[in-house]
Amino acid sequence: MHVAASTVSASEYLRDILDREMVTREAVAELARVENKLAALCHAWGSRDIVDVTPGGGFEKSMANRSGISIDYVVWIHAQCERRIPELYESMFAAFRRLGLAPMRRDVTLALNLGTMVVDLLPAKRLSMISDIHEIYSTRRQAAITTNLHQHVLDSHDAGWHDEVRVLKLWRDQNGLDFPSYYLELATQAALRRRPAGALADNVWVALGFFERLLVPRAMLDPANAANIVSDELTAAQKRSIALAAEAARSGRPWSEIVR
Repeated sequence: MHVAASTVSASEYLRDILDREMVTREAVAELARVENKLAALCHAWGSRDIVDVTPGGGFEKSMANRSGISIDYVVWIHAQCERRIPELYESMFAAFRRLGLAPMRRDVTLALNLGTMVVDLLPAKRLSMISDIHEIYSTRRQAAITTNLHQHVLDSHDAGWHDEVRVLKLWRDQNGLDFPSYYLELATQAALRRRPAGALADNVWVALGFFERLLVPRAMLDPANAANIVSDELTAAQKRSIALAAEAARSGRPWSEIVR
C-alpha cells in the first residue's frame, strides 16, 4: 500500500479528499428547493396515495459526496393504495415522461435531470401503516422487493463506516463501475466487521481486497429481509469487473492513482 506523498500519510490524503467532497450549505439549500418541486410533482402524480417525499440514500446515511452522481429522494406511498409497486413505478415513469422530464430507469429508482442536479426518486409502498416494512421495485430483477429503508439507515449509522464508504463511492464513480450503493455499503460492512475504527486508509485497502477476492462468490443479504439477495442486482460478469478494478487498485499504485 503506497502513500500519496512522502510528507502526507495515506489516511491524511484520503481525509483531504473527503473534506473537499463535503456537502456544502449551498448544496443543502438547493436540496430544499428541489425537494419542494419534487413533492409537488409527486403529489400531482399520486394525489392521496403519497404520504411524503423525503431525502434518502447517502444524504440520510451521511455517506453523500459533493460530486455524487445523483441525490436520492424516497416517495412514500400509502399502504391503502390499490396498485402494486411495479405498476406504481411504471405509472410514475410514464407520468414524468409525459411532462417532458425524460426520466431514466435505474436499479430501484427513477432518475430526473433537473438542470442543476440529477435526482433519483425511489417509490416505496408501505405494506402497513403501523410498520416500516414496504416494497420497492428492482428494475434489474423485474420484481417487487420487500425491505425496510429505515432499518438500512439505522444499520449504516450503527456500523459506522461512513468515511470508508464515501471513499469507496468515489473510487467506484471515478472508475465508472456499475456497483449499486447499498450493495457497496453491505460489502464494505462485511469486509470491515472486525476492523478498528479510524484507520481510514488501511480499512479502504482491506475493503478493496474483499471486493477483489470475495465479491463474486459471496452473497449479500438484506438485513431487513434475508430473502432479498442484494448481490443479485449484479451479474457475475459485473461483479468480476469490480473485482478486477479492485485488483488493479491494489497492484502497487500510489493512492493518488486509486482515488482522487
